[in-house]
Amino acid sequence: MKKLFVLFIILLILIPSAAAEKVNINGIDFEIPHQYEHGTKKDSSYVYESGFTFRILSLDDSRNLRFNFGSDVSEAKSVEQTTIAGHDAVVVSGEYNSKPHTTVYFVTQDKIFLICFNDTYVNDDITKIIENTPSQTMSHDEFSNRLNKALDDYQKQVEQENRDYDSYQSSKNNKPSTRYYFFSF
Repeated sequence: MKKLFVLFIILLILIPSAAAEKVNINGIDFEIPHQYEHGTKKDSSYVYESGFTFRILSLDDSRNLRFNFGSDVSEAKSVEQTTIAGHDAVVVSGEYNSKPHTTVYFVTQDKIFLICFNDTYVNDDITKIIENTPSQTMSHDEFSNRLNKALDDYQKQVEQENRDYDSYQSSKNNKPSTRYYFFSF
């Protein structure tokens, strides 16, 4: 009886720790590694501590894809197009607040996601997350075209914002200031 009780206690301890936390983001199930469990889950994202510690983000919205991919690639130390566990992927290495981070843009089914984490390479945990998602149905060319368009749109947006800012500064500097003087008698 004592052995049965000890075995039962061991099973209670081991079974929950063996099962990874699963989250569903935009219709796709992700198995979260133990070190990133108990994060904040929303419809289109999962974040543990901060976006640069660990996050998964659905990029179905072209504005999100444009902003995330555009800014990551523009500030990247390196960009590599590759395949991870049978999924087309782009690995972007960067730095935030003097700490390295890596962002992987990848396809599962017909959706683009990113996984960002604080490491300098794609480790086994990240590979396993991607491996456990459904196979991609989006073609390699479609994935590349979406990323290229997002980067082009981001660069155009930044150029327009710079022109708008320069125009604003120019008009601000050319306007005489209006001053009001009040005299008391």
